[in-house]
Amino acid sequence: MRFILKWGFIFSIWIAIFTSLALLYYINDLPSLQELEAQKNRQVIEINYSDDERITNFGGVYGSEVDFYQLPANLINAVVATEDRRFFSHHGVDIFGIIRAFYVNQEAGRIVQGGSTITQQLAKLLFLTPDRNFKRKIQEVLLAIQLERNFTKEQIITCYLNRAYFGAGNYGVGNAAKYYFGKEVSRINLNEAAMLAGLLKAPSKFSPKNNLKLAEERAQEVLENMAEAGFMDDKNLSQVVEEVNYKVEKSQRLYFADFVREQFPEFISKENLEDKRIIVTTTLDASIQAKLEEIENNFVSKNADKIGDSEIAVVVMKKDGAVLAMSGGKDYQKSQYNRAAYAKRQAGSAFKTFVYLTAFENGFTVDDVMEDKKVNLGMWLPENYNNHYLGNVTLKRAFAESLNSVAIQLAQKQPKEAIGQTAKNLGIISKVEKNDLTIALGTTEVTLLELVSAYATIANDGEAVIPYAISAIKNDREEILYQRQSSGFGSVVSKAALEKIKICLREVVENGTGKAANVASNIYGKTGTSQSYRDAWFVGFNDEFVVGIWIGNDDNKPTKNITGGSLPAQMFAEIMKKI
Repeated sequence: MRFILKWGFIFSIWIAIFTSLALLYYINDLPSLQELEAQKNRQVIEINYSDDERITNFGGVYGSEVDFYQLPANLINAVVATEDRRFFSHHGVDIFGIIRAFYVNQEAGRIVQGGSTITQQLAKLLFLTPDRNFKRKIQEVLLAIQLERNFTKEQIITCYLNRAYFGAGNYGVGNAAKYYFGKEVSRINLNEAAMLAGLLKAPSKFSPKNNLKLAEERAQEVLENMAEAGFMDDKNLSQVVEEVNYKVEKSQRLYFADFVREQFPEFISKENLEDKRIIVTTTLDASIQAKLEEIENNFVSKNADKIGDSEIAVVVMKKDGAVLAMSGGKDYQKSQYNRAAYAKRQAGSAFKTFVYLTAFENGFTVDDVMEDKKVNLGMWLPENYNNHYLGNVTLKRAFAESLNSVAIQLAQKQPKEAIGQTAKNLGIISKVEKNDLTIALGTTEVTLLELVSAYATIANDGEAVIPYAISAIKNDREEILYQRQSSGFGSVVSKAALEKIKICLREVVENGTGKAANVASNIYGKTGTSQSYRDAWFVGFNDEFVVGIWIGNDDNKPTKNITGGSLPAQMFAEIMKKI
């Protein structure tokens, strides 16, 4: 017995020494809680609508921070009942929870319940890698204890819900509530709270967007957990029939917010870039943007078979160049690539406007007649749409019907480089092959944003337009760092040529390829379809707004035979009627 006690004592000392050394090693490698404070105090870039209502924030720990008082009691109860029932009584680690999880998993023969507390999960979210090893687990426990010593339970669960992943690209419960239910988190009902809490276990698996039946079954489990934990009477479970209002938030406005975030540093000094908070007032009109998103989502749903996997980009601009609404794709949650601002695609017949405008500047008139016929340019044999030819036609009709042969013949009659210069004068900043006749058919690759701004110059009575998205920038001390000063850039189109091109643009929507866009007598526009239906465009305007729509595929594959005069023109009409 003395032998056992002696060596048992010595062995215990060595175990204690090794444990202490191991803890010292793990503690020494721990991130500091000061890093959390530093993250919370990081610079915040606030992007606002034109009326100073917020679009979104960039920077800081919380991209869309929700305060504790905004979290409904049902949501907190649902999360605690499902993820960590002893959350409000343990000190970061729940020994009883670990033991319970062990026995439950043993009985099930697989892992069905975890032993990590909400505090441990927060430690992992904030500081640790997703690696599963002994060192990381020990550090997770140590960090959880540190968090409990330095923060209140309310702060911990709020931070956790602001950082947790809820599926479909949504980090934070605020984003998730808007995405799934179209409402602020403070307004969600009991069933919606249960569904959000259920997502935490496996966001993709239990997403109502992926599997509604499974999501509802998981929400029912959460409700049962709440009853079992004493947060509600299990007798009332069968009476919980609050309607869940599913709404998929596509967040198209965030394409614009990203665009502004990349732009704004060019407008202020390097010193100001270091300010703790930068508030950017943009040109985005909250009402018009909301209407655009509603129209686009409904339009995509209504034309799902035709659109398929193709993408849509839209720009709504004031004729002075202010971007009032933008959508860079069908769903920001799925793809953050802004096709409106950055995707360069062949303009198709939408580029013919620059060909005809050049001709009008050089003395041609809308009533001049040219023969619509097959054109042989050596190795290049361009054809009309459907290989159909009309014979002698006026330029007005040729433009309205988007006849390729006439556009090429007209381009041949213009001075070299003249068409490219016209495009540049109107705002096309992409490279134009100035001596290449194929530009008459729109082989030049442009972005939707620059094409819309070029048409805005026509809408703006020929006065040059530069598109802009930022009105003002200030810091948290209300100091103005930038203020846009409106100024004219001068006329780049003669009055005579402007009058003629507007006659042609009106003819397109009145009697030509863009009839679907003819919702008012003051609508002007041009359709565009690139080779093999790869890109479909419609750009048009009235006395106040310029709207451009592009439909195509990111991989440049053909669409399902979509032309500019079909879906883009139809969507243009819907937007114009709404705004």
